[in-house]
Amino acid sequence: MRKWIVTIVGIAMMAASVYGYSWYANRVEKQIDTTAALMPARLIASGEIIDASMLRKATVPVNALQPGAVTKAADVVGKTAVAPIGPEEQILPWKLADDQITPRDGERYISFKTDDVANVSNMIRRGDRVDVWVEFSEAKEIGGELVGSLKIIEGLRVAGVRTAEGAEVTDTASLDAAFQPTGRQHQRVRGAANGKPDVNTFIMSEEVYEAYTLARIMGTIKLALPDLSLQDTSPARVTPGYELLSKTLPAEGDESK
Repeated sequence: MRKWIVTIVGIAMMAASVYGYSWYANRVEKQIDTTAALMPARLIASGEIIDASMLRKATVPVNALQPGAVTKAADVVGKTAVAPIGPEEQILPWKLADDQITPRDGERYISFKTDDVANVSNMIRRGDRVDVWVEFSEAKEIGGELVGSLKIIEGLRVAGVRTAEGAEVTDTASLDAAFQPTGRQHQRVRGAANGKPDVNTFIMSEEVYEAYTLARIMGTIKLALPDLSLQDTSPARVTPGYELLSKTLPAEGDESK
């Protein structure tokens, strides 16, 4: 008799425990406020133009929604990713660019040979904007001052970076990038690439092309990558430094310089 009593009491206690846990879990779940977050349906590589099929809605706790994260698909569709966005990441504005990677009136696609050193240790990707410097083998007097290097172009748009085999160079996303602060993400997403750059394709006007080719003749081209979060949609432009550099060149038939 006692055995049956102990068995019944044990079953009752087990049932009470399961019920109590279920009640507690449901209560806690109801107490957690959730909200809708926008995430990629797959990995979005840098340089890709985002469309609606690349996006999905996910439910996350309110306190897990990252500050500034984009929550409306309409604010993302048509923009270009300037950094890879993983399928479990929320979409942050600094990873998006508004302008298309196509030439405007008076611009053309123009390609040049390159290497990973010129490409800022292989950190330049399709869709970036870079500054162009020329590094002289000997100091030059420009504008009354001796200089070893000179910035000649600002905001030059990169239309593509390809390997010797013709593949586009893209980022290899870090699995923990989504959990890093914004500044740290900037460093991590450009920390590795899927190949070595061999050809850069830029979007250039005639004036910018002339400045670039002249710089290649006079010295070594160096590309500089600004902060990825800075959105610059204006056309590429030559600098006042280039204007001074061009004035140091002898005129045709002038042997005095």
